[in-house]
Amino acid sequence: MNKKRQLTTQELESHLREQLQFLESSCNLFDEGIESEAKRLAVTLRILFHDTNSSKSLLGQLNRLRTKFCDTAFDWNPDSILTHGGLVYIASGPPTARYVAMLDDTPNPVKKEVEFENWWNKPVFVDKQRRQLSREKLILTTADQDGGAHVDPTLEESYYALSRENSLNWVANDGYSENAMEGPEKAAIRQIAHETLKTLVPGYEKNL
Repeated sequence: MNKKRQLTTQELESHLREQLQFLESSCNLFDEGIESEAKRLAVTLRILFHDTNSSKSLLGQLNRLRTKFCDTAFDWNPDSILTHGGLVYIASGPPTARYVAMLDDTPNPVKKEVEFENWWNKPVFVDKQRRQLSREKLILTTADQDGGAHVDPTLEESYYALSRENSLNWVANDGYSENAMEGPEKAAIRQIAHETLKTLVPGYEKNL
């Protein structure tokens, strides 16, 4: 059996600095128009946050999940009959309306700091069939199934419907026709990365 050596706190902190650099670099590329970087963002966020029976998240190893997390999402109202996209906004043309992450320009007047579990598990999408997606499900499905760190032959149903079938039922009207809007999952991942950087990097700010 191969022996293993325990990493020091200093080594773990070095890994954290690297992962935050990766996160910021992918954010910058996303903002330049390379929206496929959302998949790289998901992988980095998975490394930071996801615990399993056999492995522990980087922030968990550093005992940093007790930190209060920046929550820019609108809360879902279970009494509403409308679909919910708590982390995404719509920017109008040209050439057409599209989903965007608002970063620090969010019109949400309430910017909260919440416990990690509440932040990670909060419903940020609720589709027309009332299926919910949390930050956790969105990040892990993108990273583990949809090309972040692995391409799976199947996708979790609510994620598939959101990313491929316009399950939010939002459309863009260019004056001539209505077309399903694409990419809410990518814009949401970008906003989650922004919240993460605001939580972990003192004084971090970025606007559209």
